[in-house]
Amino acid sequence: MKIFRNLMPLIVAATLLLQPMAVCAVQPGQTQTSDQNIVVVIDPGHGGTNLGGQIPGLDEKNMTLVTALAMKEELEKYEGITVYLTRYGDETLSLQERAQLAAAVNADFLFSLHYNKAVPPRLYGAEVWIPSLGDNYAKGYAVGDLVLNELCDQYGLYRRGIKTKINTRGTDYYGVIQHSVSLGIPAVIIEHCHIDNNNDLQYFNSIEKMQKFGQLDATGVAKYFRLKSKALGVDYSGQQIAAVGSPAVPVVQDLTPPEKAEIQYLSGANGKVQIRINASDSQSGIYYYDYSTDGGVTFSDLLAWEHVGNTKTVWIPTGGKQITVRVYNQYDLCTQSNILTVK
Repeated sequence: MKIFRNLMPLIVAATLLLQPMAVCAVQPGQTQTSDQNIVVVIDPGHGGTNLGGQIPGLDEKNMTLVTALAMKEELEKYEGITVYLTRYGDETLSLQERAQLAAAVNADFLFSLHYNKAVPPRLYGAEVWIPSLGDNYAKGYAVGDLVLNELCDQYGLYRRGIKTKINTRGTDYYGVIQHSVSLGIPAVIIEHCHIDNNNDLQYFNSIEKMQKFGQLDATGVAKYFRLKSKALGVDYSGQQIAAVGSPAVPVVQDLTPPEKAEIQYLSGANGKVQIRINASDSQSGIYYYDYSTDGGVTFSDLLAWEHVGNTKTVWIPTGGKQITVRVYNQYDLCTQSNILTVK
């Protein structure tokens, strides 16, 4: 991870250069003249004593600030929007304080920016967490869809989807969403990629790529608010936005593993076996699979299911005689298939 040891001082320098001179955390961004004015608050996740996810040479708190500053700069190229950040430097803020800062400027939306990390480090891709209830769910889903279109469909990250999470009290699990919604502000969490997985390394291994995430986020947000930019030569006033209902009860996360995981032998050649995987999850769909050739003792890296429906035909290198597969849903819960004995 020598590359990241070299990046750290550059990241700190970049954030210092891009910060406004004022020290107020809600220092406004550039306000454009328009018939409307949208107020957006960008929240660089973590900060101060809260380092966030870490890998050798990188702290998430610094990465989110780079991305947030780039998102702010890009959004300010559009007419009719005012942009604030919850922090411009390495500050410790509670989740409630972040929401209160958004409320203080009458924000139309709060976007909390993050980078992901998993235990064990097998996951990869981008996801957006949204409120679970009412109009905030509908707004969160619509903007999340547009942001993921940029991050995944345009940039190439694996799409882990739009998700909700409820705590044991039946309210939103993530504090920044919970506190924002309680103050009348829709909020989403954007998890850009997994910093502990080599599949995502190519998307964040430079300052420019961390800034690219902010630019992509900004494009998704501009499309959601149907903004125009003379500077960029774009007009999103006719943008199509995903229309979903406003649920009267919380949309609860998928708590059960996939209902079905079956494999069938098709053919074999050149040290490989072709199998058909039949899998289904009625609540959140299938997102990954892995395989074992030793009856389930060891498994491969996670492989993308790529949302191809309930059936997938794959070739597996046979290093052993007993093949089994696990399939994973959107919430990373898995079900293991039957075991095929290959003669």
